Amino acid sequence: ESRCFWGDIISRCLDLNMMNRRWIADRELGDRLSRFIIAYAYASKALLRGTSLGAPEEDGKGLVERGILTQEELDNMNDYPCWQPHYCLEMVRAIIVEAHKVPGGKGITFDETNKIHGQVFRCFDGIVKQMTDIIGDSVRTRASGLPASYDAITMTSFFVFFFLAAFTWSSGIGWMTPVIVGCASFIIMLLIVMGSKLVDPFGYDKVDIPMEAFCATIEAQINAIDERSRSGIIERFSRTSIPRAGASKRRATVHIPKLE
Repeated sequence: ESRCFWGDIISRCLDLNMMNRRWIADRELGDRLSRFIIAYAYASKALLRGTSLGAPEEDGKGLVERGILTQEELDNMNDYPCWQPHYCLEMVRAIIVEAHKVPGGKGITFDETNKIHGQVFRCFDGIVKQMTDIIGDSVRTRASGLPASYDAITMTSFFVFFFLAAFTWSSGIGWMTPVIVGCASFIIMLLIVMGSKLVDPFGYDKVDIPMEAFCATIEAQINAIDERSRSGIIERFSRTSIPRAGASKRRATVHIPKLE
């Protein structure tokens, strides 16, 4: 479930930034919006590990060095404790509002005379709400956990079972009893430990989800979207790209293909 949540975070972040680069006409506001979408991903990772972006083990310093956050923005997040992903989403909403406040509707790609202009805010707000919901779902998953007595009961049952099993099995399998008990107990113990580790999938264990890699992917893909926007290649292709017509086009038939 936690991997599904992070898959949704990646999709929503990239979707929001593509909206940003297509619909926010003010370049400065667009750049600022991209920065806080990236910061949202790293802030989500920090929150789910029970810490903050400013912690030494987290990425706040690196974000400042890479120009994604200013030192003042990072300090403000740390000086006023909160769930930092929501801080980033509040900034995203504030930037979208600023784009709509540009005189003459020039902050949005569609001017005020276009009937689509009034719907742009609803599209932005809808995806921001989804990003808020994902954080709530992830926090619920992290906080659910297992009862405090779970490990104690499981381990007690484990030792009692194999202690009694050794006496019971010895009459039938003789000297093989230590080998069988040892192998079986090792496998069961491995499953118990793995299950306990997977209860909190947002930690630092090898079995936990690779949130560092997910955040790096979001940052890299958002930078790629920004670079395409600055180059103008998408606009050029959307207006002028006409592929050569070839003779190898696939033709429709009445047949239903068989899956093999």
